[in-house]
Amino acid sequence: MRKNNTISAVEQSPFPHVVVEDFLDDDTLDLVIDALAGLEYSFSESDLFSYWASVKLTDIDHPALNVLREDLGDRSWRKEVTQAFQVSKLSRIDMAAYVYGQGDFLLPHDDQVEDRIIAYSLHLTPDLEELDGGSLDLFEGRKDGTSKLVKSIIPKFNSLNMFEVSETSWHQVSEILTDIQRLTLTGWYHV
Repeated sequence: MRKNNTISAVEQSPFPHVVVEDFLDDDTLDLVIDALAGLEYSFSESDLFSYWASVKLTDIDHPALNVLREDLGDRSWRKEVTQAFQVSKLSRIDMAAYVYGQGDFLLPHDDQVEDRIIAYSLHLTPDLEELDGGSLDLFEGRKDGTSKLVKSIIPKFNSLNMFEVSETSWHQVSEILTDIQRLTLTGWYHV
């Protein structure tokens, strides 16, 4: 289950985002990792991305994933998210798992698809370091149409990164540079 954590102050630059460390208790964390290890992943590649993706996990009936969905969607946590990001409401939630291996990446994009309002990523790779790559990079958009990398977040094990999806929420997953697998459970809250 989710630990009794709260969202601290949301950072506003370059767009609203927050990192909630130590998100799940140890038992739930182990169960979620085991559940994800038992899934089938398909390799996807284009000029914009290279990674392994699971099927959509939103409707899969699995005890550990059910608990995680309940934790991310429970009333108190939704209230915490809506207050922190100053959004009026959150409706459905979706999720999938992604594995990035050496050479994999996801180039800058803004996540504006359908009615997404808040993006989240639960990081499940122990001991990921800056030298490994795989950082969540945040960009500041400029009026002239260019952008500038302003923040790199190294995914800490059992941390939940969240950000508001908007026309300025440009971000990427930097290339994995070593022989490590970056496992992330990612999804979106919708309006």
